[in-house]
Amino acid sequence: MCFVFLASVVTAWAEEPKGAEIEFSTKVIDLGVLSREDDKQIVRLSFTNVGDVPLVVTEVRTTCSCTTIQHDRKKVMPSERGVLNITMDPSKAPVGSFYRVLQVFSTATNGVQHITLKAEIE
Repeated sequence: MCFVFLASVVTAWAEEPKGAEIEFSTKVIDLGVLSREDDKQIVRLSFTNVGDVPLVVTEVRTTCSCTTIQHDRKKVMPSERGVLNITMDPSKAPVGSFYRVLQVFSTATNGVQHITLKAEIE
């Protein structure tokens, strides 16, 4: 009887959800060499929920007015993909080496994620 009870407790504990976890296709986006006269650069950055409960991206922050990010606040189910649409306007970026870190806030257990956006602006 004790063995049956212990086995059921261990099984219940082992099946407890771990939470959502976000994994990006890359953490560095290199736009290469750009001129301030170039068109806006649009990047679709995909991510996957590698956890076992739904994931929601709640906010994405950037420190530059030259970069905007669009994302859905819909649930991304386990093993499904989501996308961040990142737009960078070279005409608003400073000349020289350009490095910005995007902060991605979500319901993931692995915390705030950082994505680096870089370019050389001429």
